[in-house]
Amino acid sequence: MASLNPTMKLKISERTCGIDKKVRYYTSINRAPEINDENLIKYATNDSGMRIEQIASVYRSLITQVQELVCNGHSVQLGDMGTLYFKIHAKISEEQADAGGSAVKSKRIGFRASKTLRQKLQTVNFVSETE
Repeated sequence: MASLNPTMKLKISERTCGIDKKVRYYTSINRAPEINDENLIKYATNDSGMRIEQIASVYRSLITQVQELVCNGHSVQLGDMGTLYFKIHAKISEEQADAGGSAVKSKRIGFRASKTLRQKLQTVNFVSETE
């Protein structure tokens, strides 16, 4: 499924901007359709030669374990993809008594791409919809 030279489709949109109302051109990613769990499992089955039931069972178990581990404060390295981790945004308190759980404003999941994935991103070619 993976190609040696990945290609990302771009779309170019025309926009009127600024006080002078000049036309400008905006480049953005023309996203490919999202790959859902079932399709990902099918791809893994084709790559591995294992039965789809086995792949699906392992996949769902890994998803459950990763969710639990991240939500319990572990960083989870996903091979050459990168690392998932739990992070918070908290307000700064003048008093220690005001710090802690009540100071947390938001909870988020972070992702830090691996060096391998960052290097792979550098090989992506772009094709605009006009080409």
